[in-house]
Amino acid sequence: MMKKLAVEFFGTYLLVIAATGVIISQDVPFIGIAASPAIAVMIMILVLGHFSDVHLNPAVSLAFFILKKISLKTFIAYVGWQVVGGAFGAFTLQAIYTQKVAAEVKNGIPALSPQATYLTGFALEFIMTAILVLVILLMTQDKANRNSASAPVAIALTIFVLILIAGPIEGTGINPARWFGPAIAGGYWDNWTIYVIGPLLGGALGAFTFRALAVHK
Repeated sequence: MMKKLAVEFFGTYLLVIAATGVIISQDVPFIGIAASPAIAVMIMILVLGHFSDVHLNPAVSLAFFILKKISLKTFIAYVGWQVVGGAFGAFTLQAIYTQKVAAEVKNGIPALSPQATYLTGFALEFIMTAILVLVILLMTQDKANRNSASAPVAIALTIFVLILIAGPIEGTGINPARWFGPAIAGGYWDNWTIYVIGPLLGGALGAFTFRALAVHK
C-alpha cells in the first residue's frame, strides 16, 4: 500500500509540475501547454503502472470507489496523497521561478477566460472529466477490450484533446489535485467549485456511464 501511496504522491507532484511549469515559464505555445500534462500522465502510467493504479486524480479515484474497485479507506488515502503531491509540486515551481514570477500567471492555475461564465466553466469541467474518466475505465477495466495495452496512449491523447477544446475557455483542470496545488501555493480560491466539485461530479458520471454500458468488468 505504501508503494501505491508513494506513486499517487510523486505522480501528482510531477503532473502538477508538468501542467503548470509550462504556463509559469511563459515561453511555451498553447499546444505545448496541452501536451505537457498529457505526456506526463502517459509516462507515469508506463513507468509505474505495473505496481500501482496511477490515478493521480481524485475524480478518477472517486470513479473507482463508486465501482467498488477500491475501498473507502484506499480512496481517502489516494486523494489525500494526490492533494499533498499537487501542493508540493506547486511550491516547488514557486521556489524555482520565485513568488513574483509564479504570481504573474497565478501559479498556472486553471481559470475562466473573460468571456466565459461560471456555468460554462462548471459544465465543461463536469463533461470533460466525465469523458476522461470513461476513457480510463473503458481502457483499463473492460476485460473485453483487446486494446488495453494502448491505455497510456489513449488516456494521454484524451487529456491532450480535452485541453485543446476547453483550455482557452476555462483552463481545463479536470483534476481537483492539479487545481489545488497552485491554489494553496498562491492563495487563489476563485471559482473553486468549478475545479473541485465539477470534476468530482464528472468522475461520478463517468463511473455510472461505464456501469450502464454493461461492459465486461
